[in-house]
Amino acid sequence: MEIAVRQSTLERTRAGHDPKKCPQCRTAALVMLRRHVSPPSWGDPVVTEYYDCEYCEASYQFSPADNRWRPIYH
Repeated sequence: MEIAVRQSTLERTRAGHDPKKCPQCRTAALVMLRRHVSPPSWGDPVVTEYYDCEYCEASYQFSPADNRWRPIYH
């Protein structure tokens, strides 16, 4: 029997990977949940990335074009 275990970004290191730091707790524990790109029929594509912090359990929306973080309140 095989059991999949999700590793924390705090435990793993990737070559050439620059982990993003959480704006709240300042640890490198953000995990990208999904990435959304607007449809081409809407004009220029708008990219939005959604992250969760594994350390403080905060959620964020990130806009790479503006380099802007916005908290997501649950």
